[in-house]
Amino acid sequence: MKIAFSPSSALGQLLLLRSVAIIIQIVMLAIAALVFGKQFDFVAVVGVVAAESVFQLLSIYAYRNTKEAASIGMTMQLLADILFLTILLDLTGGATNAFVSLLVLPTVIAAVTIPTINMLMVSAGAIGAYLYLYIKMSHEHVHHMDMSTHLLGMLVNFTFTIIVVVTVVSILVKQNRKKERAIAMLREQQLQQEQLIALGSAAAQATHQLATPIAHLALLHEELEESYPKDPCVQEMSEPLGKCKEQLNVFREFTEYLKSASKQMITAEHLAEQLKELTNLQFPRQHFRFDITNVQGGLCDDPMLMPSILNLISNGVRANEQAKQTDIEVIFTSEPTEHVITILDKGEGIAEERLAQLGHNVVNSESGLGMAVLLSHATIERLGGHLLIESDVTDGTKCTIKLPRVSDEVTAC
Repeated sequence: MKIAFSPSSALGQLLLLRSVAIIIQIVMLAIAALVFGKQFDFVAVVGVVAAESVFQLLSIYAYRNTKEAASIGMTMQLLADILFLTILLDLTGGATNAFVSLLVLPTVIAAVTIPTINMLMVSAGAIGAYLYLYIKMSHEHVHHMDMSTHLLGMLVNFTFTIIVVVTVVSILVKQNRKKERAIAMLREQQLQQEQLIALGSAAAQATHQLATPIAHLALLHEELEESYPKDPCVQEMSEPLGKCKEQLNVFREFTEYLKSASKQMITAEHLAEQLKELTNLQFPRQHFRFDITNVQGGLCDDPMLMPSILNLISNGVRANEQAKQTDIEVIFTSEPTEHVITILDKGEGIAEERLAQLGHNVVNSESGLGMAVLLSHATIERLGGHLLIESDVTDGTKCTIKLPRVSDEVTAC
């Protein structure tokens, strides 16, 4: 039989611990029978251990194809352990049994592995089991006041122990999980930064390699202008070469910005108007519907912010073109603590498996590697914002950009 769950998982450790407990119970039963004699209902105890063993085998069989049990499954397993242990304690001395403190163990496991509500159920089960043993033992020692007081003290001590252990363990587990999430987020950010550094290095190298040929072409063009000033071909070369020079200067400015990492404050109205102008200029075949009526306040800006937003709009334009659509809606609103830019296209949407990785990792697709979204996501996060991408196969893709709002009096971020 092939078992899917790992011995290091919570379910695997619980089943392994129960197997060890059953083996110890069998060994102790043998020692009790051979050395100390049968001072208890031996047959009943053997029956309980046999029932626990059958339950263990059924649990392994039931979870053989499961990597990890659900919370309710773990809760039922722990309650079953409390039930078997309570019956064994009841048959071997009750609340006076030296092993009664083992009822704390399921609550500790619950505090580590299952949610708070389920953990409280297990803790209540352990306290209820001890209360049952206390009541039964109190009835048997009804005429012994000292014994009754001792049992009551043990009940209070057990309840207090459960509360303290569960509280402390729960707090420690939550702190540990919080640290693990922070470490995981830090590793993800570090990976993104490494990818961006690699991309930046490649872009800088490409810029450097293109600068010399473009400068050489510019010199040749100047000589051609002197020799053939009225030639149409020579005149047409002026505009493309000028754009190449201008773009190289922009790349150099971006490089200088990345070295200094300085940010300036701009007004949201200016960003909205600039975005409207650039989108209509770069994508004249698309019909943009802008809603920028409720825009006010300021935000931190850098040279990469506008290209990042345009990258997302460009993806929407490409999706529209593939779906033969022309409508794109851009909503720019200002809230008390943030500015929200929403981009809605009418494309065919994005598959769920790609949507989960888009903006976080390099994603292979027919249209590229998702590099533009990755860079946009990194830029927005660097400015303290968030990028959320939602997709619907019928309504297209929705990109939501949230940027922190800063005070109007601030001039630099």
